[in-house]
Amino acid sequence: MKKKNLIILLLIPFMIALLGVVTINTTFSFIDNDILGIEWDYKQSEAFKLSDNLYPLMAKGINEKNYPAGAGNGLVWSVRNQDITDTNVYAEIVKSGNQYYLKTLGAGNIVVTCSNEKGNVSRSMNVVIYTDGTVLINNAHVSVQRKIDETIYMGEYDLKGTSKVPAKFKFTAEAVPSTNQKDIELYSTSDNIRVDLEKGEVEILNDGEAYFTIGCGSTSSTAPGTYSFMIVDDGVNVYSYDDLLFCTNNPDTEGDIVVLQNSFESLKNMYKVDDDNEVILQNGQPTQILKDVQLFGNYDFKKRTFSFDKEVHRFTTTYNKNFIDQWNTAVINSGKTNKVSDQVIAGLWIRKSFYGNGHTINLHNLAYPAKQTQQQDVTGNIQYVPELTSVDLFRGPLPFYSLGDPNGKPLVEALGQDNIGFYIEGNDIMVNDVHIKNCDFGNMLSNLEYSGTVVEVYGNNNTIKNSRLQNGKNVLRSYSSMNFTLDNSMLSNARNFLIMTGSNQYVSTEKLIEQYLFKNSDGTTINAKLDKYLEANAAGDTELNKYLLGSFENKELMKETLLTIQDVLNNEELVKDQLGGSMTINDTLFATSGVASIGIDTLFNGSFLYNGSPSLIQMVLEMLGQLDDKGAVTSIQNNNISGVSLPVHVDISGSTKFYDYKTQDGMDISGLIDENISEVAQMFISEEDAKKIKVDQIFPIKSYLFGKASSNGSIFTKDDKKYINVPIAFYGGGLNLSTVNMDTLDIKTKMSGALEIDLLDRYLDMEGIDFEEIMDMINNNQLNQAIIPLIKNVMLKCVTIVIGYEPFEFICYKSDDLLNSKGPQIEDLILNTKGVDKNEENN
Repeated sequence: MKKKNLIILLLIPFMIALLGVVTINTTFSFIDNDILGIEWDYKQSEAFKLSDNLYPLMAKGINEKNYPAGAGNGLVWSVRNQDITDTNVYAEIVKSGNQYYLKTLGAGNIVVTCSNEKGNVSRSMNVVIYTDGTVLINNAHVSVQRKIDETIYMGEYDLKGTSKVPAKFKFTAEAVPSTNQKDIELYSTSDNIRVDLEKGEVEILNDGEAYFTIGCGSTSSTAPGTYSFMIVDDGVNVYSYDDLLFCTNNPDTEGDIVVLQNSFESLKNMYKVDDDNEVILQNGQPTQILKDVQLFGNYDFKKRTFSFDKEVHRFTTTYNKNFIDQWNTAVINSGKTNKVSDQVIAGLWIRKSFYGNGHTINLHNLAYPAKQTQQQDVTGNIQYVPELTSVDLFRGPLPFYSLGDPNGKPLVEALGQDNIGFYIEGNDIMVNDVHIKNCDFGNMLSNLEYSGTVVEVYGNNNTIKNSRLQNGKNVLRSYSSMNFTLDNSMLSNARNFLIMTGSNQYVSTEKLIEQYLFKNSDGTTINAKLDKYLEANAAGDTELNKYLLGSFENKELMKETLLTIQDVLNNEELVKDQLGGSMTINDTLFATSGVASIGIDTLFNGSFLYNGSPSLIQMVLEMLGQLDDKGAVTSIQNNNISGVSLPVHVDISGSTKFYDYKTQDGMDISGLIDENISEVAQMFISEEDAKKIKVDQIFPIKSYLFGKASSNGSIFTKDDKKYINVPIAFYGGGLNLSTVNMDTLDIKTKMSGALEIDLLDRYLDMEGIDFEEIMDMINNNQLNQAIIPLIKNVMLKCVTIVIGYEPFEFICYKSDDLLNSKGPQIEDLILNTKGVDKNEENN
């Protein structure tokens, strides 16, 4: 019997299993989740009389339903001067028991902040400490009080239906003490507004800096109050979800400059809900629990449905979709029905600048699966695991490539572009001071599997600053965007990466038409064209099959053979001196990723993507198609699916910091490569052997990484646990020529050099297959035992023939100072906007 036919025979039951439903054994890996926010009854501006009395401060943290906040989320209070150059001490915080108080020490203007102990969730108010009296001016529409950029922004226009009208807003002017209220009068205004004190209304006339001052008369000792703000040229004030859709997703316009005047929250955060997260209605009406916010989405309380399907922005993926196109062509030609979509969904389509005023946009009801399945962890506690249903629009990334049917249980699937919460498309767009999150996900990063990318940037000369972005499979994605700037922001909670960057541009392997010199594992050489060398049963195909089966004699010669094939596929000259994107990251805080803070991507570019070589795997997939009784296409003959990515360049500067320590168990690479090998194997081999076949064995990056980091001095111990901090990961497989510059990064000296992880060495060290031994097993009715070495040699190596043989590289943080700190501080970002040197401030 020929060896290839034997392999097919042995793998038939294995492949049949792939057509069925596999039970998933969930592994729980927890993080400490934070409070969602802080609730209090204070206005943006408050006043306290200078007194010996202590003023009690009242607030409470808001927890996510079913998830009590983790450590570091008790509330604490702090105070600083509004004018940070003022060295006078006007107040201090006093704590007695569990109660905090404000103690006034002198007349002046201060900022009082309540935050969690970690410092990554906060809320602030401006406070005037007065002696004789003062005038407080507040926007009647409650301010968010969670700003990083403390400038208040107003648009030139309001929306009345779908028409833009000159903007107006209401205000209150409150004399303190109230006995002076009858004396208040308008002192002065800027030229670009009209103020009606009697109506308490401001009409906007033109853009630019604006202010108005109100006092109690020239003979009064009451200090006047001034309300200052910035009017955005052509900006539109957005108060409702329909306003938001009109300014962003409207396909009949070019989009509008958004000036956000409200936060937008999820159904379960905004209203009282039952255990199934269904809104509880009383007399047909919901009970709102969060004040002064709007719902993200139009919800029908009777039908209990959203209308996102009619509201989202759809576009054809900008990433490589050759596999999708070739797959769908095969489906059409065969008369089957299992096509794959090439459409990406975006919750909001941003084409003009966006001023957030510190408000939150929570896309939970769009981006997170509606159904939650209860499962027990090892301690017996109930965990809520998201499960996709037909109503969910966000369903995880599109496939870049799938070894097997992407609609079913493919052996290996490499992932492409994901759905997006906040999609920035165009040039010269600025996004300022907005808090965007795709969902609230509990305390497991694996729950973010289907939740999409939080923010994606596509265009040139765009900027995101003073913003908080969090909670997605990836948090920020920028591909083929030149001169993108991320400044003074905080990114947190990614299933994979907090930033993913790369290029959509590549040079296809179809350009590889020259004669190339190939080395074989027996030491001979062949001069041939790539397509001839790798066609079925040709020399290159034979060499790759030897690699899969482990039937080579010399490891080093086999490695050299594989690398000469990869060198041709890479063909570095094709992308020489080209650049596919650039990014500057400045003064930005990173916290909690599943893999690394920044992932720098390149196209996977293995031989199988070129023409389906090695033929052994293609034969297995064809056999699978013959076994399938569901009328579905199960494989295609690949044709120049990939190529060589254009490199990107990243500058990291200033006080950028990486609070992204994780244990080896906490690093989860299963979100990078989707595989079903380990699941199916459990149906054929012992539980003990099945436990050994996990994604970390198939794609063993993290075990290698932790080993190299240990010898490099990049592993740290706290509370008897070992941690690693990986700021930067360079994808391998295909050629990655991207670069990172950290010359102006404050913590540059604490960064390691690139640690190279070569997966090929691992697979070449695997024990090969003895066919006589396998035949003896079959003759002795030991089919399952015969499959074990095939799984290890053929199936596990499927990853490398798809992705390629280039090593991955990781840059680690070689210090535990941030591990022992309390985490990223919102206050640091606020002080950055005022030009404060935080190192000096903390000293």
